[in-house]
This record gives sequence, structure tokens and C-alpha cells, in this order.
Amino acid sequence: MTVAYSLDVATSGLFTQIKVLLRWKGSVWKSIWSELLIWLLCYSILSVIYRILLNKAQREVFEQLCTFFDTFSVFIPVTFMLGFYVSIVYNRWTKVFDNVGWIDTSALTIAQYIRGTSEKARLIRRNCVRYMIVAQVMVFRDVSPAIRRRFPTIKHLIGAGLLTEDELTEFDAITSPQSKYWQPIQWLFSLVTVAKDEGLIADSYLYVDLIDKMREFRTKILNLVIFDMVPIPLVYTQVVNLAVRTYFVLALFGRQFLENNNNIPGAKWKIDIYFPIMTSLQIVFIVGWLKVSEVMLNPLGEDDEDFETNWIIERNLQVGYAVVDQAYGRYPTLKRDPFWEDETPQTMDTPTSTRKAHSHMQGSCINMNEADLDNGLISYVRRRSRSFGDDDASSFSTENTRTQSNASMLPRHMWQQPRNKISAAIAKFYKSEAEPRRASVCVAALNLNHRRPSTDLREIEPIENTDDVVINVPALVQERIRIAKQQAVKIEIPEEPLKITASAEGKSAISPSANNVKWFVEEMPVIEEEEERLHRKTPRNLSASSLGNQNGKHGDPA
Repeated sequence: MTVAYSLDVATSGLFTQIKVLLRWKGSVWKSIWSELLIWLLCYSILSVIYRILLNKAQREVFEQLCTFFDTFSVFIPVTFMLGFYVSIVYNRWTKVFDNVGWIDTSALTIAQYIRGTSEKARLIRRNCVRYMIVAQVMVFRDVSPAIRRRFPTIKHLIGAGLLTEDELTEFDAITSPQSKYWQPIQWLFSLVTVAKDEGLIADSYLYVDLIDKMREFRTKILNLVIFDMVPIPLVYTQVVNLAVRTYFVLALFGRQFLENNNNIPGAKWKIDIYFPIMTSLQIVFIVGWLKVSEVMLNPLGEDDEDFETNWIIERNLQVGYAVVDQAYGRYPTLKRDPFWEDETPQTMDTPTSTRKAHSHMQGSCINMNEADLDNGLISYVRRRSRSFGDDDASSFSTENTRTQSNASMLPRHMWQQPRNKISAAIAKFYKSEAEPRRASVCVAALNLNHRRPSTDLREIEPIENTDDVVINVPALVQERIRIAKQQAVKIEIPEEPLKITASAEGKSAISPSANNVKWFVEEMPVIEEEEERLHRKTPRNLSASSLGNQNGKHGDPA
């Protein structure tokens, strides 16, 4: 079975990984120690021959040979090839584990769908589980050496209690040159059909669903045969193993210490280190990486990291029988749970348990500093309607609104300016004003966003150059404050309530905090510019009066 070390790394600490590295079973040390020992032994023999037994001429030849191997060994793409190979092998390893076949879901479905306390109902449920185990064992016999040694022939299943003599006779009665993994599954489907015909399965939908669950189990265990029949291409496995081993054979010469000699092309000046430390580490990493792929190449074998197929068979048999027979129809008596009266239940701790502080499941922005938030001012007033045929995007409205707004008009030449220009002026005025005045500027900005004067622009005397007109922003602000009070503009601050202060005339005024409205006022020119570009695309052949009549039919647009 796969070596388990999850408990050792449950809590990260200084010595956590050290304890993991010191383990032997399933470790890299157990995998590569023989290759590393053989390589060091060969390296030492070559080093002794070079240092002691060779004469000067022979040394020169040996040095040139070592320099050649060290220079051109980089042409072998070891890490590139090995990385792709290990990735393919790991994906295959996970797929094999996903298709091993666990009987829990099928057994629970059998117990709930095939109902009845009679002996026949019990026999059908138990035999359904047994036939599923028989099919799994037949598959494992052909793909797992451990199961093959346990059950060399089909007759050994009789001694193990998985088959009876009559069932083996029925199994042998069907002649087929192919493996008959399907035959126990056919018996299984026939038993389910018998249960349906005798009324043990209440509904056809349950019958179909039960067949589907068993089909999924059969499909998974059959995938193991396909994985075993079609392995990773042999040429890929060969070229990777050949590349890694050839690389380190060349390293026996290329990593040798050579005497300092300038006449040798490409010779390296090195410190004479008798033990090849860096090459030994390279062997641990690269050969260990290769050993990982060798272990995972067939996870149904008998390596330390392979799946324990014998345990899987025994576990499925025990769990399946317990579910469909021992636990059938049993459940605890219904009683009130200990948290019946608690609105916020919380489990009790034992004296030796430790509970750490934890964060609840909530958004990460919940704990943001409130000082960094800009609590914008929200206006719930209706946005003004737009009229078509004018470049400055004037509005139209009903007669009642027209009468109220006409009574409080500023000089007409001021409204001939584009609306975004007025908004930019208000934003600039907001920045230049002191804190006490900014709240008033905000009210004016909100009211400007609410409704423009609805005077027919044809009555306004045109101005040759509107850019030369000076916008009296303070006067505009005062006028807009008066209009806002008349029309009862609603303002809401989400985080901070509005403060009602007494003005110089003894009347109440709305005084929101400046930081709550800064963003809104500064963004008004951009908003107005975008709206103006949008409404300029509207056809100009529609007059304000015609839209006003249409508005009277369908309601005042917001």
C-alpha cells in the first residue's frame, strides 16, 4: 500500500520535513542507493587508475577524453525529457487509482432499492455484492501479480468462498476465447431484474438507477484492463531511461579531476576534491526522479508505493456484506438532538482538545479599514429625461415640473453651456471650497444630476461662442440648493447618517460629510460626458413636444 506520512506533516515546523527525509520505506534513499553506490565505485576506480597507473602520455589522452565528455554531455536533454515523462506517468497513476473500484455506493443503493426481509430478498442482496467482488477479482487476477499469486486459477475462487460449484459450472458452460469479465456482471443484472419482477424494487426508476450504479462499477474495473493492455509507449520509456543512464556514464569521465594543464583544450581549473559532491547530489535528484516514474508506472504491482489490491478485495467484501445484510433496515430511534433548543449550536470540547481561533466563511473585504472606504452619497431621485435635437442635452418634463423649474431659472445663457462643462465647474468649485461649504456644493451637484431646467431652448437667444461665457458657479450652487429644498431631494449616506444643522436664516440645512461625497462630485464631469455622447446618437427629427406627448401616454421616463 502507498506509504502514509500525512500525520507527520500535519503541522509544519522546523523538524517536520527532516523527519520525513529520514524515513526509509518508500524513500528516495531506498530507491537510488544501489545506483549511487555503483557509480561512486566506478568513479573511484577510474580516479585511481588516472592518478597512479597511467603514464604522462596516457594521462594526456585520458584528460582529452574527459574534457570531451564533460563538454558535450550537455547535449543530452535529461531534465526536459524526464519532466514530461514523469508528468505522463503521474497522470496515469491517478487515473488507475480512480478506477480501482469501491463498492460502497453500489452496496448502499442495493440496500435501499431492493427491499424486503424475506430470505430470498436477503439472498439477492448478498449475491449482488458477491458477484461484483467476483468480477473485480477476475480483473485483478490479470493485472496484479499479488492477486494472481493468490488466485492462480478460477477454481481457487471456490476455496476463497467467492464462487460455488454450480456457479463455476455455469461460468465454464459459456465458451469464449476472450476473458469473461462480463459474466458475473450479467448474473448481477439478472438478479436485479428478478428482484424487479417479484416486486422487491418499488419503481422502474429505481431499477434503472440501480443498474446504472452497477454499470459504473463494471466500467471502472474494466478500465484497469485497458490501462494494463495499452501502457505508455515502450520507446518513450526506453529513451528516457537510456538518456538518464547514459548521462551519468559519461559523467564518470567528465566529472573526474584533471591536473592543471593549459595545453588541454577546454580543461577546467578545479580544486582537487576526491569525493564528487555535486555529481552525487545530481544523481540523487535525477535518478530519484526517474525512480518515481518507475514506481508509479504500474501501481498494481508490489512496490512500496503500489496499491494493496489484496486489501481492496477484502475491504469491499466486508463493507458490501455489512451494508446490504447486517445494517439493512436499521437506523437509530428518532429523538431530539442535544441542540434542539439552541439557535446557535456549538459543540463541546474535551479537556485535552485545543481549539484555535478561526475566521468564519466571509468575504475577504469584510475586515477592510473603514478609513480607506469612501462612503459615497446615494441619491434616490429620478434621473432627468433627455430631449432630442440639442447638442447640450437639455431635458423635457411634464407641465407641473416645467412650471416649478421655470420659476427658478438662472440666466438663460448659462444653460446654453454643455452640461458636462457645468459639472466640471461644480467639481472644481467643490475642491476649492472649505469644508463647511462643500456640503452645499454637494446638494447642488445632486440636484443638477436630478433635473435640468425644461425651458424650450428655442426661446434661448443663441450665443456665438459658448466657450467665452463665464459660468457663475457660486450663483449656480445657491440656485441649486434652493431648487433642491423645493423639490425635496432625498439623500442617503450608507455608513454615516445625515446631520441637520441650522443655517444663518434659522432654517434647517442638509450637511453631509465631505469625504462621503468627494467621489461623486469629482466623477460628475465624466458621467455627464458619457451620457452626452450616448444621447447624441439619437435622431434629431424628434421634437421635444412630440416626446412630451409620447411621455404623457407611457409615463414620465426615469
